[in-house]
Amino acid sequence: MRTGTVYTETVVHAAAERFAAETPYQVIIVDLEGGGRLTARADGERVSIGDAVLETGTRDSVPHFRKS
Repeated sequence: MRTGTVYTETVVHAAAERFAAETPYQVIIVDLEGGGRLTARADGERVSIGDAVLETGTRDSVPHFRKS
């Protein structure tokens, strides 16, 4: 599983129809440990900029991370 640090985050309250039932949810950009950045969703408790995160899997082609 990939690990990294939260670069930035936002909470989505008005989503596309496909994801509307899941609102509100948090979208994050993760600085990956091996280099590069990745847009993902946060699982579980809310994360903040600078938090260390761990990938929990991929759902609907979207990677999900949680605090590590």
